[in-house]
Amino acid sequence: MELLVAGCLAFLLTHLGVSGTPLRAKLQDAIGAQPYLGLYSLLAFGSLGLMIYGYSKVPHFEFFWYPSQPAYMVTKGLLLLSLVTLVMGTLTKNPTQVMNEEALDHEVAGMLKITRHPIQWGILLFAIGHIIANGDKASLMFFGTFALVSFFGMLSMDQRKRAEDDPRWKNFMATTSMMPFAALVSGRQAFKATDINWMGLVAGFGLYAAVYWMHDVVSGGASLF
Repeated sequence: MELLVAGCLAFLLTHLGVSGTPLRAKLQDAIGAQPYLGLYSLLAFGSLGLMIYGYSKVPHFEFFWYPSQPAYMVTKGLLLLSLVTLVMGTLTKNPTQVMNEEALDHEVAGMLKITRHPIQWGILLFAIGHIIANGDKASLMFFGTFALVSFFGMLSMDQRKRAEDDPRWKNFMATTSMMPFAALVSGRQAFKATDINWMGLVAGFGLYAAVYWMHDVVSGGASLF
């Protein structure tokens, strides 16, 4: 359990204690943007690896609630939505992604009309689904870490971008939303059939099918059937 706790704390510190605070800008000024990105990536992947290793070694017997068939059904639905959102978000040019600000020069389209953080929402839904399905202390700690980083990461990112002087950022923040569908409901965006990335949608369903059929291999024995 100690390794899992250490990995989760390191992951939280890396993402919310460094990337999501003014310390990020200070480090970039001190060592340069590229060296900072390399060091940050090293720490992020290192802490993620420690989390995964620690989680794989912890016995899952301390339950806050016990797994059940209704919980599995909810998780299957959330996992489908999560993976489709992740794939389509990855295939969308998004200025909030690292070193992708040139996307500000393009019109808001596709998944960005639904939310400006599709990848983060995909991760959040993935984490929530697994928390619901498992119910044990180790899973709550492991997947809860991803949920916290995703949700508060979105808030932190929005706070930074709202402080930007670039009028392109101001326009992007004003015409998109963090909460899914909020920009559409408020009339700031209008979704069209051309906004649907059909290849991404098919790929998302394909990824879900692969995860569904091979989940016992990936998870170490837990089947979705």
